[in-house]
Amino acid sequence: MPELPLPWIAAMAALAQVADSPAIDGAMIARVVSRMLHVLSAIILGGGLFYMRSILSPAGAEACYAGRRSAWARWVAIASFLLLASGLFNFLAIFDQYRDAGHKLPPTYHMLFGVKVLLALAAMFIAAILAGRTAAANRFRAHLAQWLNIGWTAIIAIVVLGALLRAHHVLGPQGADGGAAAAPVESPHG
Repeated sequence: MPELPLPWIAAMAALAQVADSPAIDGAMIARVVSRMLHVLSAIILGGGLFYMRSILSPAGAEACYAGRRSAWARWVAIASFLLLASGLFNFLAIFDQYRDAGHKLPPTYHMLFGVKVLLALAAMFIAAILAGRTAAANRFRAHLAQWLNIGWTAIIAIVVLGALLRAHHVLGPQGADGGAAAAPVESPHG
């Protein structure tokens, strides 16, 4: 091994060499692809709402779409579908991993996950209705800034809940006495 300039870099390199790596199998590849699709879809939907609110909406609803409403509607549909499908897959992977380790997901996890799903459905609805062609969509677009603020607030809350959920299942389930379980459960996402 070449000489590393800082002792802590050398220590980290040594730890990386002896650390157990997860097996790269079909299940791991599926989990990684699902997570990538989930994150990319969230970036498309959340980023689109953020861009519309921060940059375009001050100029009005027409500036938000500039004749490209149908293209945005298509991306909202694709991103929403992928978020729902990959989110369900990710949840089931975590659930299975806990079950296989002989543990149950704590009720707090289910509660936070449920709130996150409801907020995600609200954000998807807002993105979809604002891109819609109906009279209802026109009524929503009449209050564009308000709906974009609500959508973006939901996105921020989803990110916070996602971080809490991620930390929750990476740390592993809690034992009956409130302490950490004997063997922490590794995240299915690496």
